[in-house]
Amino acid sequence: MFGPRGLRARTATGFALSALGLSLLLALATYQLARWYLLEQRQRLAVRQAGLHAQVLSGQLASSATTSDEQVLAALAQTRGRAVLAVDGTWYSAVVDLDESRIPSGLIEGTLAGEALIQRTRIGGTPYFVVGVPIPAQEAHYFEFLPAEEYERTLRTLAIVLTSAASVTTLIGGVAGFGMSRRVLRPLHSVASTAQAMSEGQLDRRLSVGDDRDLEPVAEAFNNMAESLEQRIAREQRFTADVSHELRTPLTAMSAAVALARRSGSSERTAMALDIVAEQAEHLQELTLELLELARVDAGVVEGDRELVDIAELVERQAALHDVSAAFANSPGIPVVHEVNPVRFGRVVANLLENAARYAGGATRIECRHVGGRLRLVVDDEGPGVPADEKVSIFGRFHRGASVAGGEHPKGTGLGLSLVDEYVRLDGGRVWVEDRPGGGARFVVEIPAQRDR
Repeated sequence: MFGPRGLRARTATGFALSALGLSLLLALATYQLARWYLLEQRQRLAVRQAGLHAQVLSGQLASSATTSDEQVLAALAQTRGRAVLAVDGTWYSAVVDLDESRIPSGLIEGTLAGEALIQRTRIGGTPYFVVGVPIPAQEAHYFEFLPAEEYERTLRTLAIVLTSAASVTTLIGGVAGFGMSRRVLRPLHSVASTAQAMSEGQLDRRLSVGDDRDLEPVAEAFNNMAESLEQRIAREQRFTADVSHELRTPLTAMSAAVALARRSGSSERTAMALDIVAEQAEHLQELTLELLELARVDAGVVEGDRELVDIAELVERQAALHDVSAAFANSPGIPVVHEVNPVRFGRVVANLLENAARYAGGATRIECRHVGGRLRLVVDDEGPGVPADEKVSIFGRFHRGASVAGGEHPKGTGLGLSLVDEYVRLDGGRVWVEDRPGGGARFVVEIPAQRDR
């Protein structure tokens, strides 16, 4: 849940964790083997040293006919070790702080039983090896304290070195994983770029993975899907274009017949029926024209020339043609020049004004200006607004909002805003709807400058 985000980050983390685990395993094994070896060598050396000191002490004691306490202490001092000697139950210590009370009880019992033993202990924070050696000739038992600080310092140094090596290995593993993931994930970038190109209308794009046998099945499946999608969309486009084209002739004939019937005179009921037929025929003609326009957009057969246009003048002209009395936020006579296709952008403005008229009683405010070098067109209304769950789908084809059309305008074909979206995208821009402060909807069109596309 709280892991790294992104496939590359997860891959690098996986490599780093694997390197860390392997490094820790090797470090632990190395540390244990080194510790066992060093302990074995140090204990063997301690036992040998204590044994030699015990032999020297035994020889000194044997050379004296009588043994006094002073002679025993002098002999202990000559060993130059931190020694303790037990003779007939009497204990002698060469160092005041290291006496029989510091010797582990188990070591004493074992040495008194005739065994040479060694044991580690800590006295006042200082580590020692304590060696017990029996001296049968004098019925004595020799104990020696040998410092183990060097042994523990060596182990600490080894632990630091192994920990540093594990950290470096982990870092190298993470960097290697990140670098390798870039190479491994490169085909996914190819898939993403191909899919993006297809979503932008380049349906003939296909995925190529070279001679990578592992990715060939993925590329083949993707290309088959793309081929099927291209064929299906082509069939739908041909069907839409053919149906729209075929509908134009009968609709034109129906409109002419209705006009002729009206001129010939008829009863009130017949006139009402003719009005309904005329209204529906006009609606079908509008739908047919918009379907044909969408078919041209899908097929890529649209006006492509762009030129510098006074957007403010174009918007005012469209507002006058659609009898819109909205308040213009722009100062009169001040041009807002931007490079667009004038025919296409004129249809964008017309469709937005028509949408406001149908669903919100008309536009109440229109503004066009430059924001950061981009052209921004804003159309406000005071209608019921657009629900949050429709702010994206409202630009889909044949989508008609749940709001009731206002005034005398019936609901449209559901293609007007879809055409706005298509036209704006052709100029590299985008369109969206947001809530207007104070209520209603605000449609915003933003088109970048030519150099930003």
